[in-house]
Amino acid sequence: MFFGQDRFKETNELLNAKSFLKLLVEQEKPLEEVIRMSIDLLKSIHATQTDDPIMPSMRDVALGWADFLSDYLPEDEYKKLRGLIEEVPETDHMMHGDYHLKNIMYQNGESLLIDMDTLCVGNPIFELASMYNAYVGYGETDEKVTTEFLGVSRGTAQEIWDRSLRLYLDGMDEEKVLEIEKKAMVIGYTRIMRRTIRRNGLNTPDGQDLIACCRRHLTELLAEVDTLLL
Repeated sequence: MFFGQDRFKETNELLNAKSFLKLLVEQEKPLEEVIRMSIDLLKSIHATQTDDPIMPSMRDVALGWADFLSDYLPEDEYKKLRGLIEEVPETDHMMHGDYHLKNIMYQNGESLLIDMDTLCVGNPIFELASMYNAYVGYGETDEKVTTEFLGVSRGTAQEIWDRSLRLYLDGMDEEKVLEIEKKAMVIGYTRIMRRTIRRNGLNTPDGQDLIACCRRHLTELLAEVDTLLL
């Protein structure tokens, strides 16, 4: 199942298709063009509304992440985190939930979204958080995570995130962009910390480093961020 140009399609295979990431790595298209195409598709997805009752709410999923961390964060930080997520209004606008250049294919001049098992509805801030994690968050304490997953350097991944965020926000001043980035980071590090703990991270050196990194960021961010609304 994949999404392309405001509609769903089904196919057994994507013939002659390449991921956006491969287009970039193989230098078939410049970085600026690849990012522009990815954000055009993302905005198309986010503009799509659905009343499908089986579509999960990303807000509810994120509340579950926060609740999981209630035993791992100071009580005041947990309460603020949960309150920030609760404040985000429900919406029937679609999200992918794991949006990055590996999950976008290019075939016959058309951009196609794959890996639809994370499809959900929600506020764009949750999508931005997922993108931040893919390009920056997961590899923060070990850049090999970034290079092994994306096949590009940490610096290139950071540039993809920086340009994608600014193009998505389309003309917002830099101060506002950085505010929204912090909001995405709150959700992003909540997700990473919960995921790492669930995957036995408390018992491995790499996991401990990443959990400590997330905890440090959340402490700093929760002292600054008073709303997750865009």
